Amino acid sequence: MQPAHAARTARRYEVISDEAAFRALQHEWDVLWSRANGHYYQSFSYCWLAWRHVSKPHGRRLKCIVCREGGQLVMIWPLETCRRALWTYLVPLGPEGGDYTSVLVRDGEAAPALIAGAWDTARRRCGADFIHLQYVRETLDLYTLVARERSVLFAEAHNAFAARLRGRGERNGWDDYCRTLGTLFGKRPGGFAKRLSREGKVAVRVVDPAEESETASIVEWMLNCKRSWSDRVGKRSAWLDSPEYECFLAKLIHSPDVPSMARLIVVTLNEAPVAAIIVSVGNPWASAIFAGYDPYYGRCCPGLVAVEACVKWAFDNGFDLDFGVGNERFKAYWSRGEGSTAWTVRTVNSLWGLLAIRGWRLARYLGARVKSLREAGAASPEAARVFTRDGKRATRVS
Repeated sequence: MQPAHAARTARRYEVISDEAAFRALQHEWDVLWSRANGHYYQSFSYCWLAWRHVSKPHGRRLKCIVCREGGQLVMIWPLETCRRALWTYLVPLGPEGGDYTSVLVRDGEAAPALIAGAWDTARRRCGADFIHLQYVRETLDLYTLVARERSVLFAEAHNAFAARLRGRGERNGWDDYCRTLGTLFGKRPGGFAKRLSREGKVAVRVVDPAEESETASIVEWMLNCKRSWSDRVGKRSAWLDSPEYECFLAKLIHSPDVPSMARLIVVTLNEAPVAAIIVSVGNPWASAIFAGYDPYYGRCCPGLVAVEACVKWAFDNGFDLDFGVGNERFKAYWSRGEGSTAWTVRTVNSLWGLLAIRGWRLARYLGARVKSLREAGAASPEAARVFTRDGKRATRVS
C-alpha cells in the first residue's frame, strides 16, 4: 500500500487557462463525475457550454484547477476570473445564477486534503484580488476552509431545499407517495392542475431534446415571462437580458458537442404554453434550473403545476431533486421541510484588494461625516441666519 506521504508527493495541482487543454479533459472529467456522483453544474458538459456560450463571450478568463495523483485526475474545480473596474475577481465558471459552488473530488479519505489544496491553489495562483463564491453549502469542507479566512469581506446565508425521492417509486407509486404529503396553499398534489383545467385543456409533456427549434422557442418564451415577473417584483438579473444565457439554457437541453444535461417540461393550456421548467438529468441528484410561467394565468398557479410535473419526473426516473436556494413555500413543501444552509462568501485576496476595501471604507466614512455635518448645520438656529453687507443679521429665506 502506498504511504500517505508518497501519495502527497505525487499529487500535482495545475491551473488550466487554455481552451484546448480544457477540452482535452472531457473523458477523464466524465469518468470522475460519474464515479463521484457529481452535480450537473460540476459536469464537463455544463462547464464546456458555460465557457463557450457565456463566459468566453463576456471576456472572462478560464481558471480551471485540477489535481492529479500518479497521473490520474482526482479533483476538478472550474473557475474563471473577471474584471470589475480595476480589480480581478475569481468566481465559479458559468452564469451567476442559482447554482451552488463545490469541488468535484474523488471520494475517499484524501478528499478534504484535495479540497484544501484546491483552495490554496485558488488563493495563490489565480491572480485574484477578490474571491467570490456563491451558495457554498455549510456542510462542505470548502465552506470550512473559506469561513476560517481572516480576510472574509462578507458572508450571507441562504436557505436551500431538496426532495429525497430515490427508492420511493420502488416501494410505492406516485399516488401513494402524494397521499403522504400535506397541502400547499390548501391544495393537495393535482389540485392546481384541476384549477387550471377550468380554463381549458391542460397537458404536460417533456419536450424531445432533439427538437431544437421548439426548445429554443420555449426557452425564449420562458425568459420573456421571467423578465415580466422580475419587473413586477423588483428583482432583475443581468443574465435575463443576455442572448448568450438564452443560448446556454437551450444548449443544456441539446447540443451537438456534448451529451444533453437537462430536460424541458412544458405545461400547455389549449396547446399553448403557460408554464415550463428546465431540470437537469440526475446523477443521482437532479436540479431545478430555470422556470417561467404566463402571468396572465397567475391566479391558476401554472408554475406550481410545472413544479409538480418536475417532481413527478424525478420520482419516476429514480432521482432526488434539488430546488436550490430560496424560501418559496413549494420548495419546503416538496422537500418535507428538509432544508440546509448555503453561504455566499467574498474574501480579499491581495494587497491591491485590501487597499481598495480601505479606500471604499474611508470614502463611506467621509461621505457619512459630511452628511452628518450638513444635517447638524441645517438644524442649528445660527445656521438659519445670514449677514447683510452692512453687518446686520437677516433671516435666511428658503
